[in-house]
Amino acid sequence: MTRVYLLLLALVFAADAGAVERPAFDPQIGARLDLGRTFRDESGAQSTLSGILAGRPALVVFGYDKCPNLCGVTQQAVAADLRKTGLDPSTYRALFISIDATETANDAAGARAQVASVTDAAGLSAWRFLTSADGNAGALAAQAGIGFDRRPRIDQYVHPIAVLALTPDGRIAQVLPALSFEPRDLRLALVEASAGRLGSIADHVFLLCAGFDATKGQYTPAIWAAVKIGAVMTTLALGALLLALRRGRGA
Repeated sequence: MTRVYLLLLALVFAADAGAVERPAFDPQIGARLDLGRTFRDESGAQSTLSGILAGRPALVVFGYDKCPNLCGVTQQAVAADLRKTGLDPSTYRALFISIDATETANDAAGARAQVASVTDAAGLSAWRFLTSADGNAGALAAQAGIGFDRRPRIDQYVHPIAVLALTPDGRIAQVLPALSFEPRDLRLALVEASAGRLGSIADHVFLLCAGFDATKGQYTPAIWAAVKIGAVMTTLALGALLLALRRGRGA
């Protein structure tokens, strides 16, 4: 219910900002991000994105730490649902990348403290809150097909928000709309992005059954196929019943 309320709030906010041009949102599945870009994390340590991933898949959210709207809510939703996936946090990364070049490691540490309230120590260990004063975040967001715009009148950034699943070599594997995902969605996104190195046999069977829409970067459960099969089976069963009844009357 809380997420539904927040989505409605986001729609109201978007309608208010509708009079101006909206920032771009066109992430391309398979697009490769530059892992050589350097960022500073919440502890002040500096590293390339490749070093931060260290061969792991990742869930990535672009936003900014001082955001008064959905950024913090999305961080906490991802953290809370990741805890329910059953995946070992040491096998993946969760990255929040600030698009605000003025934000510092202190701002990132504040965001980390908020996320700590909805997960445990193991879950928190997967997270990195990244800042960059040299425009690396903005350039990386542009590579991901995500635009943003500073609005001085409201003293905020206007930007799309979503969860990107990133492969260990920096390719976008999936795009999940913010606040509309479930723990299973995050688990499958990481399983897919890990190129099969994460997840159980059951996960991979589910991937085969669900199918993957490479044009959207989303799993498409075969619900309609199941419904059609169910309808056919029901029709056959009714036909068999009617035939048996007619034969019974004829006897």
